[in-house]
Amino acid sequence: MSAAVCDRLFCLSLGWEAAPEWVSLEGGSKDWLRLPLIGVLAHSPAGWWLLETGCDPRPYRDVTTDPMFGEHLPEFDTDGDPLLEGLADHGLAPEDLAGAAVSHLHVDHSGGLRHLADAGIEVAIQGTELRFAHERAGAEVFYRREDYVRDGLRWRQLDGDAEIAPGIEAVATPGHTPGHMSYRVRMAQSGTWIFAVDAIDLQRGIDTDTPIGSSADPADAPLRRTSHDRLVTMAAAEGARLVPGHCPETWPGLCTAAGFR
Repeated sequence: MSAAVCDRLFCLSLGWEAAPEWVSLEGGSKDWLRLPLIGVLAHSPAGWWLLETGCDPRPYRDVTTDPMFGEHLPEFDTDGDPLLEGLADHGLAPEDLAGAAVSHLHVDHSGGLRHLADAGIEVAIQGTELRFAHERAGAEVFYRREDYVRDGLRWRQLDGDAEIAPGIEAVATPGHTPGHMSYRVRMAQSGTWIFAVDAIDLQRGIDTDTPIGSSADPADAPLRRTSHDRLVTMAAAEGARLVPGHCPETWPGLCTAAGFR
């Protein structure tokens, strides 16, 4: 892997979704949690990279129920587009990006892909995930095909661990979905960050050593523990900051205007 580092990093708050605790924690309760929708902007020596694209807000406005979310609809802190506004907060538009990546194609991560298609931005994804999304997945496991089956999307298919850009690496963490990946971002001043995304949802999962509780393909359930352990071990060995992907306790505090270096 490259020894390059990124010099700026911003965590983006792209809205909120509700899910039962058992989705985020194996053996969890049926209590509903309000979880942040996330994105990350990292400035690599090769330019700005966007990691994750949030949820498309349009299907969930002016309705009271949805086939995937039922009555627990996603919420957004803006009447506009959360991804476009999140980029604009840092002086960017989709066409300013050098590239992007998505950890997996669940509806809460794929919603901004249309903007990347319009701008001609290449999107890194695990080939396993792309095949699963196109060949097997559907709304019953929270895949919204309208987000990712569209003209203009330029995919860069990865096979396991890989460099996405100088200072930004994909870490294969299947289990939640067949081709889920996390990210390792090496920063100039704040050291290494590991964004677990949905391989570890909550800080409580780290603190109690509890893996996530849901898999798009039930056959992948044993891999949830494997990927959890991999990330925890990697973070400890490298002295890295391990960031869970949907934690309402930790994520909002990372979404600062100043960001990190």
